[in-house]
Amino acid sequence: CNERVEWTVNQKGQTEDEAKLSNLKYCVNANGCKDKLNDEGFMECEEQSDEPTVAEFCGMCKWRDQPFNCNERVEWVVKQKGQTEDEAKKANLRYCVNANGCKDKITDDGYMQCEEVRMGSNKPPPGYGVGTAKHVEKEPELEAILSGSLLEIAFSHDITIYQPQPKAGGVNANLDEEGLRDRRSGEDIVASVLSAAKYGDRQYDSDGGGSTSAATDNSKKGEGGRTPDMPVLTAYCEPVNQTAWETKPLPTRDGPATKRNLFPIHYHHVRSCSALPSQWPVDTPPVDLDPFLPWIHDVFPSPDGRGVVFVAQNRRRCYNGQRTLRRGEKTPKGVIAHKSFIHLDYRKNYFMRPQSALFQHVPLKRIESDSNVGEDAEPRYRLSSHEEADPDGVETRFLCRFKSFDPDATPTLSIVGYSLSRHVVDYDYHTYRKGYKFSATEAGYDNHMIWQSQLLFRCPVPSAYHKKVKDGDTVVDDYANLYVDVVPIRTAPRYTPPREFLQPRYGFKNEIENLFIPDIEWGKDHVLPRIDESGRWENIPICMPPLMTSGIVPKGVDVATRTIPANVADEKYVKFTGELPPKVHKVIACTWASTTFRTRSNRARVGDGKRRLQEWLEFNLLSGFDHIYVYDNSGAFTNEDSLADIVGLFPSDKVTRVDWPCKICSNRDGNEGERSSQYAAESSCRLRFGTHARWLGSFDTDEYLVPMGDFNSMGEVADELDKTDVKVAVFKSSPAKPRFDLLESPTKTKQEDGSFTPTVPEDETFLHTYNCNWEPFPRKNDLSHRRKQMYRADYVQLHYVHYSTITVVSQMTETETRTSRESWLHRYVERHLHEFDEMKEATMLHTKTKVARNMLSWQGRCKQSTLNEGLCHVGFPFPKDMAVKATTDRKTSGIRGDGYGYNCFLNDKIEDYWWPRLVEAVKRRKGESGKATLQLR
Repeated sequence: CNERVEWTVNQKGQTEDEAKLSNLKYCVNANGCKDKLNDEGFMECEEQSDEPTVAEFCGMCKWRDQPFNCNERVEWVVKQKGQTEDEAKKANLRYCVNANGCKDKITDDGYMQCEEVRMGSNKPPPGYGVGTAKHVEKEPELEAILSGSLLEIAFSHDITIYQPQPKAGGVNANLDEEGLRDRRSGEDIVASVLSAAKYGDRQYDSDGGGSTSAATDNSKKGEGGRTPDMPVLTAYCEPVNQTAWETKPLPTRDGPATKRNLFPIHYHHVRSCSALPSQWPVDTPPVDLDPFLPWIHDVFPSPDGRGVVFVAQNRRRCYNGQRTLRRGEKTPKGVIAHKSFIHLDYRKNYFMRPQSALFQHVPLKRIESDSNVGEDAEPRYRLSSHEEADPDGVETRFLCRFKSFDPDATPTLSIVGYSLSRHVVDYDYHTYRKGYKFSATEAGYDNHMIWQSQLLFRCPVPSAYHKKVKDGDTVVDDYANLYVDVVPIRTAPRYTPPREFLQPRYGFKNEIENLFIPDIEWGKDHVLPRIDESGRWENIPICMPPLMTSGIVPKGVDVATRTIPANVADEKYVKFTGELPPKVHKVIACTWASTTFRTRSNRARVGDGKRRLQEWLEFNLLSGFDHIYVYDNSGAFTNEDSLADIVGLFPSDKVTRVDWPCKICSNRDGNEGERSSQYAAESSCRLRFGTHARWLGSFDTDEYLVPMGDFNSMGEVADELDKTDVKVAVFKSSPAKPRFDLLESPTKTKQEDGSFTPTVPEDETFLHTYNCNWEPFPRKNDLSHRRKQMYRADYVQLHYVHYSTITVVSQMTETETRTSRESWLHRYVERHLHEFDEMKEATMLHTKTKVARNMLSWQGRCKQSTLNEGLCHVGFPFPKDMAVKATTDRKTSGIRGDGYGYNCFLNDKIEDYWWPRLVEAVKRRKGESGKATLQLR
């Protein structure tokens, strides 16, 4: 160790003390350096562990985010498990160590700030280094898929494209329309993707008996659009050889050879900025051929014109349905089982592994070469470490190339700039903050990590074009003259703990020494191919900012002139985010809806979408929402109807429709589901329109947000939340029961098995009919996966249906968190969460549709007075005099004169205040457009 210290001082310029400290773990003798030297001339020493000892145990630490401290935990373990105190301390040590030696102050919660400590070896795994890992033998078809040979062969053949045969009645003709597993392979996949490119994603039966694409029809609604001489959206698919990942460093791709193997797919039907979300190739995407391409659902510029925002989804999650291995069945060769489960379509799941890599950053370093000399030359990059990377290349994943079209210039298309992408959120860091070990796994059983569903990233726009994009001047006659190409950086997914390769800005060292070393994984000379030699999306149109595209703010009008008065909460996190877009609305709502839909697992088809949307819009405008955005998913099912006529009943400055016909990719196939269309719609609405709103809520049309107490507007509720520093407000939810006495007669829809379909009459409202909760307000029993949220759109950075998954604070480093006076824990806990007081603030009435299968044996079930959700699915409300007693005594019961048992409670404010106002509002609206049928009963 003396010789090592001397070398370190000479070679690295450290002081002697610094050199001793950096080598200390290898230079400590158990007997205080008093042992004799061995025959080799050295003293016996043992590498020191970085793990804490019992002496460092801190009893005031909060144990695993539970409401008790480590002393209490140890006391319980000693009593319940018969361990000694030292044994109990050692067993719980990882949760009970304070970084400052148990000297920190106690927080307001009564605990000391502690962080979970990783226990275990501090060494890299055996055999980690340069070389080729032993190849795992796989079944022949899986081998062909993962090596890329199957698609390489298919790409080299002449593929016959057949126009899909439509179904009758304008129904979507795609065979997998209900989210069935995609069992295509080889040439079948190529033919399907090419067919979708030529004829459109969605094929329907037209009036003339032929087939037409919804995407094609949408672009005919106005003059203009892409002309034949303008660039065409194109996907260049590159065969992926996943077996190359077995070699370290990662082999470089031969640019000219790769270029020869690229398979271009042209999307001529994408030709309208106003209809871009409905024309984008989502349902049968080129991602099915090249899993490194992002599965894009939406693209639009940021309001300041500085970036192009992409909303994509994780295609791998579409193939996460699982089944158990049958008795005696062997796991297929090369397949990884999980607790006796394997994927229903493991070939597709494994083929889509590159999708996981797109959520992980890579560092890049610009290099000098003969091919990139000159001001306008294409920059070239190599993979690097964080320390070597350029400032804009420390955390990226896509190369972005910008091009401008000018019909009067020669050539008409010119390259105007390059940039490197940036994720909207740091997915790996969030995995660390959630306390999960890995961001992705090779086996792919990752559906529980919901933040890996939505891939959100930006391409910075060249500065010379910021104003042009901001002002909407990149669009002429409904199509863009500025485009961006997106080139994925093709590295294998990292299956290591995310903390092992986080960016230096997070300020801590790797926990496991040398677990992910770029020089070993990628080498020092891994130069990326030229853009034209790489698989990519090309000629993506950069349209107008969303408020201009939707007509909320006319082109040429500065959004800043339409803003609402600012409040203190608007600026709280600007120092961290660097963003303060103009706020046009206080509270907005987003919904993903359709004229008809199928319930999960395709159990039943429900067709009341238009009627429900009309009432829901009316109520939400009445209850104080400033603007509502309807993502119309009707086109996923039919081209004969949409929600456009319902949206058209309302002023355009209050309700906006976005045509969103893409399908969900898996409606709970097996035991998993991926409602990709819904998740992407939510992210699109938040990033397109939430940018200009203070508060946002994404709700279904059967969910009514009801102001309660002295509040008569959700705007008033939002103002109050801002005063108390709330960022996420939670609504309890449990499905209400439709009142039997307000429904149509069961005889109208009676089935052979005695069931019937509970139907709300035309002269009734869903709000009134379903005002019957099985539990009195305020409710105590609900399920977290049913709750919905209203949240600050500038605080929540990724939302997933029921959860504010990633927030501004959860993305802060420890230093930033403490500087902002926020609470820091490694395992993030949301501190700005508020559960609504259902009597004084707001509640949610969930008017979930009941279908015939819910009503089996209903007469026997409903002749009991039982307070629960599921026994009887129609409601018989307690009379007011009995309701008061039943509220305090759950054993209170009662039977009506007709034999049915009381089983639910009315919300008085809905019954006496909101319902009459809703009826009047609907009458006024219908009075403008037709006969009113609603009446008060």
